[in-house]
Amino acid sequence: MKFLGQALATVLASAAAVLVTGCVVEYHTPGPPPVVAVQPAPPPVPDPMQRLRMRAERGDAIAQFTLGSYYAVGRGVPRNETEAVRWYYLSARQGYAPAQYRLGVCYATGRGTMRNYTKAVECYRLAATQGYALAEYRLAVCYWNGAGAAVNRAAALGWCRKAAEQGNLQAQRTLASWQGGGGPAPVATVAPPAQPPPAPEPDPAAQTPLTVDEIKMLGSTGVKAEAIIAQIKETNARFTPQDISAAQQANPPLDPSVIKCMQDNLR
Repeated sequence: MKFLGQALATVLASAAAVLVTGCVVEYHTPGPPPVVAVQPAPPPVPDPMQRLRMRAERGDAIAQFTLGSYYAVGRGVPRNETEAVRWYYLSARQGYAPAQYRLGVCYATGRGTMRNYTKAVECYRLAATQGYALAEYRLAVCYWNGAGAAVNRAAALGWCRKAAEQGNLQAQRTLASWQGGGGPAPVATVAPPAQPPPAPEPDPAAQTPLTVDEIKMLGSTGVKAEAIIAQIKETNARFTPQDISAAQQANPPLDPSVIKCMQDNLR
C-alpha cells in the first residue's frame, strides 16, 4: 500500500506539472531518413570543334566552309579531302563565294573528287560574279587557256583586270604579262602572245585567305584568339577597313588581339 501510494503521488505530481507549464512530452518512433534529391550533373560543354560541327550540321554556310577547310588539311580532324568537298558543296550551294571558289579548285585539281574543268569554271564564275578576287583570277586563266571553257582572251583580260584592281598580286603580274608589259590597254586592241603563259599551280586549299566572316564565326564557336591569329598569318589574309569595322561589330565580340592582328594586315 505504501508503494502504491508513492506511485499515485508521482503521477499526480506529473499531472500538476503539465497543467502548470502546458508542456506535453511526446514520444515518437524513429522514421526513415530524409530523402536527399540528387542533382543531375550538368551536360558537358562542347569544345570549339564540336560547336563548329553543330553549326555546320544546322546549315550555317560559313561553318560548313570552315569545317571543309579543316578536313582539307587535317586541322582538328583527320585529313579527308572527300569530306572537305562535301562540306564545300553544302556551303557553295547556299551562295557562299569562298566555298564556291574552293569547290572549283577541287574540281580543277581532282582533290577529293573527279577532275572536271567544266564544273570548276562554273564554280569560279559563281564566286567571281560576287566579286571574289581569287575566283576572278582563276576564271581569267581558264578563259585564257581554254580549260573548261572556250578560249576567250577578252573575257580573260576582263576578269584578270577585276582581280588585279582588288589587289591580287598574281593577277597583277599575269595581267602585265598578257599585256606585254605595257600600261593599261583597251581589251579589243590587246594581241595575245604566241605562247600563252601556263596555268598557275593550284594553291593549297588551306592557303585561301581567312575571311572576316570566318573569323567572326570562329570567335563565336569559342576558338581561342591565338588560334585565329595563327590562321590569319598562315593564310596571309589581308583586310579592308570595312572588314575591320565588321569584325569590331561581331556578336559576341572578338578578342581585341584579333582585331589588332587584322589592323596590322590591311590591304
